Amino acid sequence: MKPTARGPAKGHGLAEAVFVALDSLDRMAAAQGPKDAYPRAGFDALPRAGFDALPRAGFDSHPRAGFDDIYRFANDPTMTMDDTLARSLSADARLRADLRHLVERAAKGGGLLAAAASSGTITTRHGTSFRMTLRQSRADGNQIYVLIHLAGKGTMAPRTLFVIDDDSTCRKVPLPSPLDGTVQLLLEADSEIVAALRDPTTEVFIQ
Repeated sequence: MKPTARGPAKGHGLAEAVFVALDSLDRMAAAQGPKDAYPRAGFDALPRAGFDALPRAGFDSHPRAGFDDIYRFANDPTMTMDDTLARSLSADARLRADLRHLVERAAKGGGLLAAAASSGTITTRHGTSFRMTLRQSRADGNQIYVLIHLAGKGTMAPRTLFVIDDDSTCRKVPLPSPLDGTVQLLLEADSEIVAALRDPTTEVFIQ
């Protein structure tokens, strides 16, 4: 009896082909007797090899973000983090490093806000062109004001806040227009962005 012919594997096709091959060999062995059952031994490693290849062959079909995507994310204030970009950054340390470099370049030096020396959480950051302070809302203790003070009248109004933590996870926050030289954000006190801004190991960039 000859093994059943199969078409090209698609999706789950690789796993299906493995099972078909093994089933055919089992039937051949049963028909020919134990002394001719040796073909099965050559396929003992096939299921494992087949399943190891499944993520690449069938299930890893999600689109991947590339350099063009992170360049746009770093430079276009209107571009948000979609699922494809988030998944790609999570899986690729080099892509995260490239994004951090692009964000730093786009900030042009004046947008890097260094944390004040502290062994715990912080409420103030300073840069060449901006100063940031975190202040609890008097109206609602569960909310925090993020105040970004422009250094002078000639300072260009910032449009985007980037927060990059110590594992290179990047968060992007669009900024409203400044009022009397200060940009104001009102955020939940327990939000991830506030926690990151309070962390002295976090890098903060303003564009």
